[in-house]
Amino acid sequence: MDIKASAKAAAKTVESKVQDVVANVTGDPADQWSAKAKQAEASLSRATANAQNHMEDSVDVSLQDKAKNALLTVEGKFQNTIGRLTDRPEDQAAGKGKQAVAAARNAVSDIKDKVKNALK
Repeated sequence: MDIKASAKAAAKTVESKVQDVVANVTGDPADQWSAKAKQAEASLSRATANAQNHMEDSVDVSLQDKAKNALLTVEGKFQNTIGRLTDRPEDQAAGKGKQAVAAARNAVSDIKDKVKNALK
């Protein structure tokens, strides 16, 4: 598994656990929902990292890139949705940003495919 992705997932897990403890102490429902959302995001990050790890064994780099981009798109949509549910504009923006990065990477991958096919 990619160490960077693993560290990100672990950090999100720790962050969600801390927020969950604070939410339980304060009894604030918004904090409780936010903690649950972060726990779900951490699970998604771990799943994404695992999927990326398995894709590295693939021989088709273009397909691998497209799969990574699809995962990033899903992660972005999820983060945007969590941001809307928890009323956190920074999560909404980060989610939209991930979707934009995935779309740009898809465009580059498509261009690479076209050039590769033209050279055959």
